[in-house]
Parts: sequence; structure tokens; C-alpha cells
Amino acid sequence: MGTERATRILDAAAELIARYGYAKTSVSDIAQRAGIAKGAIYQEFPSKEAVVAALVERQVHQLTATVARAVRDDPDGARLSVIYRHALRALAADPLMRAFYTADSQILGDIVRRRGPERYGPRQRLVVDFVSRMQDAGLIRTDLDAAAVAHVLGIISLGLITIESTVGSAVSPPLEKTLDALSTLLAEGFEAGPDADRAAGQRAFDTFLADLAATARPGTLQ
Repeated sequence: MGTERATRILDAAAELIARYGYAKTSVSDIAQRAGIAKGAIYQEFPSKEAVVAALVERQVHQLTATVARAVRDDPDGARLSVIYRHALRALAADPLMRAFYTADSQILGDIVRRRGPERYGPRQRLVVDFVSRMQDAGLIRTDLDAAAVAHVLGIISLGLITIESTVGSAVSPPLEKTLDALSTLLAEGFEAGPDADRAAGQRAFDTFLADLAATARPGTLQ
């Protein structure tokens, strides 16, 4: 994304914002961590908020690329349980994406503070469309309402990345054991029979990732 200097700025911003949050991270802090003059940041980005918007866009693209590779490399193919195992594992490992997904303004500031519930409608509609395409491919049960399935998937995703703040890490099982349980739940509860079009499932997933990445472009974050 952009110049080598812009990459250094975003790397520094990612580290500082994940650790201290948006409000406690200044442009001077980012410049110092990146090893450049403060004025050089404004040659790449007009404001701190623009840095964060570009950072969110980059992180979304990195996350979707990571998940796409993992799904393509998985011998079980683009099944719902496989997709969500890889997606939730990647989401759990990225504090900035967890903050973006949960609209954590303490971490990401005004970028998500302005994104009230009504701004998440388009993203949820993408999930509904994805579920519908997976049903057309024979990969998700067609007797289930697509919007209801999408809503349950959102509950699962949000619950996974917020539950530690409620119950604490001491009583939380290892992530992989949790993913095992969730994968089994999705496979047995939502997936259809063996006569599924795996290639169509992969296309549905690729379309969803491309549409999701488009929602993180700076112009859509305002």
C-alpha cells in the first residue's frame, strides 16, 4: 500500500494503536516509532484519522488474504465449518481487526465511533448473500432462512472475540478446542449433504471476501 515510508508509518501505527489505543497515540508517537520526522507523515497522510483509515483497509485486506489462502489450502474445501474455522482463527489473532469488528472506539477512535449499528447493515447483507450462494451450491441447508443463518454466524463471531472480557482468560479453553467445537456445531447444524458443489462454494467465498474488503476502503469508513 503506497510507498515504503507509508508502509513504515502504518506498521508503527498498528503497533502503537493496538497497544495504547487511538486517543493515546499521537502523530509524533507514530513518527518516532517509524523513525521518520513528524512532517513526513503528513506527506503521506493528511491526518491521524487518515492513517487509521488506511491501516484498517490494509488490515482487512491482509486478513481476507490470509483466510482465502487457508481455505484454498484446506483439503476439506470451502465448507462453512472450514471457512469459519480459518476466519475466526485469523480474527482472534489480529487485535485491530477485533476492534474494527466490535466497533471498539477506544482502540480505533472516530473511525468506528461514527459507525453505529445502522452502518453495519451493508456488511451483514453481504453475509446473507454469501449464505444464499452457499445454499445454491448445496453447501448449506436450504430449509434454513439465510438471514437467520447469517445472524447466528454473527453471534458466533462476536461472541468468540468478546467472551474473554466477560469470563476472563483463566476459564477460557484453548482457542483450537473452541474452534473444534464451533466447527462441529456448524458442520452438523448448518451444512448440507455430500452432494455439494465445492467449486461454487469457493466462488461464493471469494466473492464475499472481495465485497467485504471493499467495505473497508477509506471512503466507506467516513
